[in-house]
Amino acid sequence: MPLPAINRMFITSAWLESIVYGINCALFGTCMYVLFNRKKKAHWVVPASCILHFSIATAHNILCLFSSLQAFTNPATLSVPNGSILYLLRLTTLSFVMSGLYILNTFALGLLLIWRLYVVWNHNRILAIIMVSLEVGRTATAIAAWAAILRLHQVFSYTVKALSKASLALDLVFTISVTSGIAYRLWRGGRIVAVSTDHNAYKEAIFTFIECGAMYTSSIVVLSALYLSDRLAGVMAINVNVQIATLTPLLLVASLSLNLAHRNAQSEKSSTLGPAFVRPVQVNITEEVCIHPMDSSSRKSRSIQSFRDHVK
Repeated sequence: MPLPAINRMFITSAWLESIVYGINCALFGTCMYVLFNRKKKAHWVVPASCILHFSIATAHNILCLFSSLQAFTNPATLSVPNGSILYLLRLTTLSFVMSGLYILNTFALGLLLIWRLYVVWNHNRILAIIMVSLEVGRTATAIAAWAAILRLHQVFSYTVKALSKASLALDLVFTISVTSGIAYRLWRGGRIVAVSTDHNAYKEAIFTFIECGAMYTSSIVVLSALYLSDRLAGVMAINVNVQIATLTPLLLVASLSLNLAHRNAQSEKSSTLGPAFVRPVQVNITEEVCIHPMDSSSRKSRSIQSFRDHVK
């Protein structure tokens, strides 16, 4: 039986990973510049998450390079017929650590999305607990599959596939739920603000969340399709997904920060032209807000704070 061409798959995945990592480098620099060169400091979670995700992406890219050198340049590996393929098929310390970094990166991304959902939904603890339960379940099944591979040394065993299916399904449900929840809440908040501003102040943020969520969801779908079809390409695709899990939050922060900076620049420019120009309202639902019109008579509407405080 011929050996699978995993060497070509690995080279392709490493190449794609390097491309996405290059994009992450540019986005990380943009995020750090915008976050630390603004008048009002961002919440500490935002820069900390950017640094964490970029650090994981960098470490994974370095380990991928070491794995490539070990598989394609090590004389001991090349001295064996099909040595590169046999090395890549074997569970090594490098491949084990790289898989662990993927789990850590996706878990950190999940926590970041939960925090954004929690803030946008007026610190709704019940909703946060539900999302945390989904994320913990997804991470637990991923770790269980990781441990099963370590014990059985088989990627496509029945146990590993069952755990991987559960993890991928929970990942899809979680990502779609969180993205939809954030976008819906911003849309509702935009309708409230539109009463006084005649435009949806959250439109850019809504589109940004949807785009980033769709990008990450698409990567999960592709990974699931490849893995569930019993193809080793699904295992190699994890290398790219690590970088996409970093690209998603960095792109989110960079897009929202640049949009806000552009809006502030336009506001300052308009204010210098004369009193006829009104400064546009920038808002974010970060405190309890009376959303339903029926509640306005019985509850006091709370302030809608600046969009820059928590969304970025």
